[in-house]
Amino acid sequence: MNIALVVTALFVIGALVIVLARFLPRSERVERAERAAPLPPSEQTPPLSSVVEPLWGEREEAEFSQLPEAARCDLLFSIEERDDDRGAALLAHALTDRSEVVATAAAHALITRGQRDTVERYLATCDDERKRSMARTLRALFPDLAVEEPHERRLEALSTPVRVDGGILRPRGAQATLVLDLAHLRLHEELRAIERADSGGMLRHLIAVRRLLPERAVGAAPALDSALRAARDAMNAPISRLVMTLNRPRPVVSSKDIEDGAGRLALRSLLDVLLATPGDAEMPVATGEMRLLAGIVDLDDLAKARARLENEPIGAALPWVINVQLLPTVLLVRGEERDILSQYRARAAENLAVLCELPVAEFHRVIATHSDRVLDTLLDDALAELGKLDVEA
Repeated sequence: MNIALVVTALFVIGALVIVLARFLPRSERVERAERAAPLPPSEQTPPLSSVVEPLWGEREEAEFSQLPEAARCDLLFSIEERDDDRGAALLAHALTDRSEVVATAAAHALITRGQRDTVERYLATCDDERKRSMARTLRALFPDLAVEEPHERRLEALSTPVRVDGGILRPRGAQATLVLDLAHLRLHEELRAIERADSGGMLRHLIAVRRLLPERAVGAAPALDSALRAARDAMNAPISRLVMTLNRPRPVVSSKDIEDGAGRLALRSLLDVLLATPGDAEMPVATGEMRLLAGIVDLDDLAKARARLENEPIGAALPWVINVQLLPTVLLVRGEERDILSQYRARAAENLAVLCELPVAEFHRVIATHSDRVLDTLLDDALAELGKLDVEA
């Protein structure tokens, strides 16, 4: 009888232990949860976004200014489409950067983000030289930008002649008209070559520019026509290599895919002849069965680029800025004139001018990976117009 009582007692004690073991941890968790319950709104720690601190201070300015110019531009491009206060503060600071290239990149980003008034206010207060240079670049992309060049300086510049190589005097503001005869071009093949090169980035634009370069000048000596054709032909080898590179699974662009020594020599010779030859800025009249692309080029801009060309390595961006500036813009066909490439030429020149400040290897990486949707659309529209012409033929 005593043994039965002992067994029963042990059984009861074991059951109690099991029950306690099951419920005690839950009690502890409830207790901890109660201790961690959220504080009333008035006692909560303020969120990070409400902490009072400057969006852009001396520390951030110092860190940004220590970056190389190319890295500063790259950072601005990376935040162009981000809609946040800190990015806006960075762009506003970069607008006053010591480098005009960085400041222009910041202005482009601010206008793209809808902060055009910030750029216009800045340009209204900066010195005339910077204002004129930045306004000219930005108006090419945003024609309605409300900034004018200093009038007095513009008149003075137009009245001062320029001495080019060989001692020839050429008036400032001189222009020339360059032409590509589409009647002698295998237009269908040219358009197909551009379409097949669409691998992302800006590489397709290099091929398009090469295919659309002019081959003669209006009212010029035969030497200029010969130089134009030689410059076109000299680009055949690097462009062929670029097309082969684009067919690879992971294309990696090198200098030889962009330019070679023969191409650089031909481009220098072309500019020397063009700048020393009295130009004719009169556009041809579209008559009969004419099938031309024609465009007026600014010799002052080309002269500035020619002066910089001597110090540029093979495969750099500057030769492509020059090629873009040479592009004809107006389609003349069967008595009609249609401007199909002016906006494209302006935007492509601006994009490439910014890339001129990058090291060559970084320039190659950017044009292979970064794209401009507006530039792509402008090229597509121009190619569509040329495609209609090919169908009509």
